[in-house]
Amino acid sequence: ESFIDEIAIAAGQDPVEFRLAMLDGKGKQAGKAPEAVGGATRLHHVLKRLQTKIGNPTLGADEGIGFSVTAGQERTMPAWIATAAHVKVNRNTGQITVKKLSVVIDAGIVVHPDGALAQIEGSLLWGLSLALHEHNAYKDGQVTKTNLHTYRPLRMNDVPDMDIEFIDSDEFPVGLGEPGVIGVAPAIGNAVYQAVGVRLRDLPMLPEHLKPQLS
Repeated sequence: ESFIDEIAIAAGQDPVEFRLAMLDGKGKQAGKAPEAVGGATRLHHVLKRLQTKIGNPTLGADEGIGFSVTAGQERTMPAWIATAAHVKVNRNTGQITVKKLSVVIDAGIVVHPDGALAQIEGSLLWGLSLALHEHNAYKDGQVTKTNLHTYRPLRMNDVPDMDIEFIDSDEFPVGLGEPGVIGVAPAIGNAVYQAVGVRLRDLPMLPEHLKPQLS
């Protein structure tokens, strides 16, 4: 997804419009019955809806909004998800703060709304934890971070605002949970580029990775 942004920017195009132009539902994008009727036109729809929701907000210094789209597979049943991350970068420390995650999801018929919402909330926060925090290393054949005082997952004070919308649909119900994880890191990476012009390519995106690249 970061490569899509890079190609769009190199071509002088808006990254969202660049994606929308490709998501025409033709050829391999057509989808199939029963679980993927409509194919990529449904991904086009969730991205367009998210673009409209985000609009053109006034951002503060060193803030950016990045987008990603994913068709996550859960037992061959795709959930079409568009994700936007609003971030702020601290130039002094390299710290990335995610202020808000916004997603629009087409998962067909949502059988259990509360359960679906819980699945997406959890997957977004897991994706955020993996994107900015969770990592480990080996030294002398041993894991260096052995408990939660050194292995740092996302914590409550790191949780951003979240705007989650499910598309009303009569299509085949599909899987949720892990698919929500996929788009978070690329959306954050694209937002960091929009904020400070630095392209990060490793996870997690730690301050020590970003700070040396800030001018």
